Amino acid sequence: MSFEPLPLETRSLLLRRFVPQDAPALFVLSNEETARTWLPSQVYRDQAHADSVLEFLISQFSAPGDPRLGPYVLAIEHRADRVLIGHVGLSPLDDDVEIGFAIAQDYQRRGFASEAIAAATSWAFRTFALERILGIASAANTSSKRALARAGFTHEGDKSMRFQGVEQEVSVYVLSKVRPGV
Repeated sequence: MSFEPLPLETRSLLLRRFVPQDAPALFVLSNEETARTWLPSQVYRDQAHADSVLEFLISQFSAPGDPRLGPYVLAIEHRADRVLIGHVGLSPLDDDVEIGFAIAQDYQRRGFASEAIAAATSWAFRTFALERILGIASAANTSSKRALARAGFTHEGDKSMRFQGVEQEVSVYVLSKVRPGV
């Protein structure tokens, strides 16, 4: 595997590896209302919990270092403000790779989720030679579904599955690698 160097710069964002100093901001972000609503499995009970999760995520950059085998989660930093505003990550899901993301409430509705998703998926296709990436959102989460669609994902359908710790109706999106000449 040939890694394209990080960080990735977009018009508004810097996608970079997490560092231990991100833990306090990550803890605050995990306890925002939208995170508690849509990502309850990623809400940290205290700072020590956030520290340990971040330590695990950082360890995954090198071992396994492949989203088919373990999570590969990047920090999303707002370039103008130089503040951590969320995360975008790739994780194994059965025989596929799933993208997950979250943006701080104060930075939502500005297209940052779609911008981060588009940059991360483009990088992942080149870096990990993936054929497709799934995006899964609660069927009720219209904002996440809209972000996936704006990033080029196609709605594949809805189904019931265990998601965020509970059985629920989800919307499944897919983005396939664009092959030259096809």
